[in-house]
Amino acid sequence: MEPTLQVDDRVLVLKNTFVETDISTGDVVVFYSPQTEFKEDYIDEFIESIQIWKLTNDDTYLNTALIKRVVGNSGDEVTIKESGEVYVNGNRFTVLDINEGRYFKEQTYIVPRSEIFVLGDNRINSQDSRYIGTIPYENIIGKAIYVVLPLDNFKNLND
Repeated sequence: MEPTLQVDDRVLVLKNTFVETDISTGDVVVFYSPQTEFKEDYIDEFIESIQIWKLTNDDTYLNTALIKRVVGNSGDEVTIKESGEVYVNGNRFTVLDINEGRYFKEQTYIVPRSEIFVLGDNRINSQDSRYIGTIPYENIIGKAIYVVLPLDNFKNLND
């Protein structure tokens, strides 16, 4: 997510467990890989919600929370041009102060119902929806609101 986030940055996340969080295009979200499976068990869900990370899963990759920017929501058409430019439903999607990259294969994605399409701000070196697929709503932990540490990097991520 560089340059928006640096390696040692810590973010405050509004969790999406019991309070529905409005997740929109452009928001930075924290989520688990689409390969992570979830049970419809509210007690387990509550225990998961108070943990910093999943302590009960031995699979490191699936246990790792990822952070990316939402580019498309349910039903959106996301097109990435060879130049790195991103279009959502025919409109240019722009994030200031990032390098969109070059040398992409032009591709169009249709975001399935109840899922989101995410891209990292470091587009050239990002494992995002181009590689791991779209993210089901139930895999979203929450919306990253602020960078809180280190203090000299404190900022609102949704400006």
